[in-house]
Amino acid sequence: MSRFTPAFCRLAAGAVVALTFTACADTHAPTGVVASGSSAAADKVQELNDTKHVFHTKDFYAKTNAARPQNTGITYHGGTVIAGPAVTKIVAIYWGTGTIYQSQATGTGSGAADPTLIGSFLRSLGGSPYFNINSTYYNAAGSHVLNQVQYTSFWSTGTDVAPPSGSVTDAQMVSLIQQGINLGKIAYDPNTVYAIFSGNGVNLGGGFSSASLQYCAYHTHGATAQGNVYFAAMPYNQQFPSSCTSGLASPNADVAANSEVNTLAHEIEETTTDAMGNAWYDSRGYENADKCAWTWGTTFTAPTGGTYNMKLADGKYYLVQRNWVNSGSGGCAISF
Repeated sequence: MSRFTPAFCRLAAGAVVALTFTACADTHAPTGVVASGSSAAADKVQELNDTKHVFHTKDFYAKTNAARPQNTGITYHGGTVIAGPAVTKIVAIYWGTGTIYQSQATGTGSGAADPTLIGSFLRSLGGSPYFNINSTYYNAAGSHVLNQVQYTSFWSTGTDVAPPSGSVTDAQMVSLIQQGINLGKIAYDPNTVYAIFSGNGVNLGGGFSSASLQYCAYHTHGATAQGNVYFAAMPYNQQFPSSCTSGLASPNADVAANSEVNTLAHEIEETTTDAMGNAWYDSRGYENADKCAWTWGTTFTAPTGGTYNMKLADGKYYLVQRNWVNSGSGGCAISF
């Protein structure tokens, strides 16, 4: 999406992640980022239609950014941010009777026990210079997002619950989370993003099909008996590689999971800074990750021959889109 140079790209002090950093070049510099405590509504586009905030296809962002207004910052609208002392937590739900990603374990387990590439990525995301970009965002009390992500647990549903239907609604995803809590498979926590993954052929959310491809992932929220839950719909991106993947060679053996971590990062950072759709977004309704959607910065060739732009603490190579730095004049970056 946007291709701006941030005022600075630096390593977070004490970061445990080894990254190959990229300068994020562009000729357009946005104006200063303005924070506001007011709840005045911006002129939102369909990104914030109802309560669902979707991550559109590459083609969508290419069209909107071709005529995008220049000097677009990002503004705080007084809403919910997962900021300190709270920490962003993740629960992964692999919804299906079979294996969705390579090495996927059955049953439930701690995040530390998830053997998939997605699990490895989630364990390495917190503390990285990449996620540290989110620390430039804050809530109404002035508390900043912490550069911490806790991958608490995973649940491969198997036969614990009914498999997903051909077309799945938001209500069915909330019901899945509720069933998982009731069965003791996952725990409720108000600062958790429940990432729901589905396999090839599942129309997760109703807008992920060849007849109507509206997005590659999205985040929203719903009500359980325990309270509000944030969840990310994570359909099988490799089903539509031209629209929902980079199109570049994967630096990892699990091509599908490599494509998924990109959209997963997008949804995690947006849920953290705009959990209810009423916090950080610009005049178009674009959240932080939207402003940099499908842009990579400088890329490199991994030993496997694939393309990457970061190497995390797990020693693995990833290709993950840039995120918007809310500092100085702002800009898309792969690190802060």
